[in-house]
Amino acid sequence: MPNTVNSKTARTQQNNLPLTKLPYFDIKRQHDPLLGGTLEAFEKVYSSGAYILGPALKEFERKFAGYLGVPYAAGVASGTDALIFGLKAAGIKKGDEVVMPSFTFTATALAALHLGAVPVFADVDARSFTLDPKSVRKAISKKTKAMIPVHLFGQTADMDVLMEIAKSGKLKVVEDACQAHGATWKGKKAGAFGDAGAFSFYPTKNLGGIGDGGMLTTSNEPLYRRVLQYRNLGKGIVDPLVHDEIGWTSRLDSVQAAFLSIKLDHLDEMNDERRKLAGLFAQKLQKSPLVLPSEVPGALHVYHIYVVRVPGGKRDALKEFLAQEGVPSMIHYATPVHAQPIMKKYKTRRVPLPVTQALAGEVLTLPFFPGMTEAEVETVSQAVLKFFKR
Repeated sequence: MPNTVNSKTARTQQNNLPLTKLPYFDIKRQHDPLLGGTLEAFEKVYSSGAYILGPALKEFERKFAGYLGVPYAAGVASGTDALIFGLKAAGIKKGDEVVMPSFTFTATALAALHLGAVPVFADVDARSFTLDPKSVRKAISKKTKAMIPVHLFGQTADMDVLMEIAKSGKLKVVEDACQAHGATWKGKKAGAFGDAGAFSFYPTKNLGGIGDGGMLTTSNEPLYRRVLQYRNLGKGIVDPLVHDEIGWTSRLDSVQAAFLSIKLDHLDEMNDERRKLAGLFAQKLQKSPLVLPSEVPGALHVYHIYVVRVPGGKRDALKEFLAQEGVPSMIHYATPVHAQPIMKKYKTRRVPLPVTQALAGEVLTLPFFPGMTEAEVETVSQAVLKFFKR
């Protein structure tokens, strides 16, 4: 059996994978060791008949809130809904400006747009890819009511400075922690700083389910209670026959909750494996021209994905070469949100985004997942080095 970063989660992996079968992402290597407990949990949910807002969801919400160190967590249908509900429950309304990065997944901006709010895009730090406080200050105006720090690719933003900015400007803060389950800033977990935190349980996430799902976290009880209504058709908390909010149908179902509750017990272990994998890549690629991801002081990086920068305008050529070598890769994000076609419909104040523009032309995501073998890391690394030696 080849050496693995974590042989426990890779035990189902066939040895000596042919080069052409190297996966970009293999979720089975995470999930197969959990199968026994998962089937038992599913049978319990099935027998209970409590498929929506049942005991399995309440237990997972309790565990997830405890893991983050916050009092409240509300399971919803997606990370996007968690962002929308967090902003709405914080009082964001039509015409309000919300500062956020452009170098992020489009859902961050969609959350504001769904409420009629206006995204104002700030630049990101070249090392962490998270909000640059200096750019945030330039983006704030009298209309600014909220900020969405995005903890991108598994690393937190500088929450000390950003929370100070928010406090001085009386801004609400909704953290986009959809790629940062278990990441910390100076020992405090992502999703526990702002008025609300938003998480996605899309299958590829560090804590990914077997379908769609999301979670809103908060230490604010009134905000939490509003979100409970938003997710469930606006039904009253005390009397569910009374509808005093305009709500959605956005509930994390019991099957997903039961599975995620089991996987949560292994999250730190899987994050540790991600960190070891990142260390292996750093060791093998240190002599390449690539700019490798790094952990900024104060942050615990959980490496949701492994994103490198390819200098000299060679990103697309490297991607094509890797594909020819049987190594898949992706680009996150070739088109920043401010340049997406949807944003042409909206007038928003412009802030210089030089780092965002540079990243869009340089970033490349290499294969990376728990259960990845050292042999596979070597295969990817050798293909990269081969490209630069040509």
